[in-house]
Amino acid sequence: MHQSATPSVRSSIAPLTQLDQEVDQPKKIKLTSREKEVLMWSSVGKSSWEIARIISCTEAGVNYHFCNIRRKFGVRSRWIALVKALEQGLIRMP
Repeated sequence: MHQSATPSVRSSIAPLTQLDQEVDQPKKIKLTSREKEVLMWSSVGKSSWEIARIISCTEAGVNYHFCNIRRKFGVRSRWIALVKALEQGLIRMP
């Protein structure tokens, strides 16, 4: 019989280590209370201008919070960040 020079598939599969299991789980995101508040108002359809009036800050301040939120989630859209925050249980729909 001819022996193959390549190892079998079964022998090349290593058992999962703790490090491998941690890679599969999403990174735990921490949001400030103000970031959560901004996302909550966004979830009910409020614009940056409206959120600024509600929480008594500037529109630029609200956009600053959205910038930090998007950076923390590694996304480019506030809507995707909102979905991820809801999925991870960081905020709830009112």
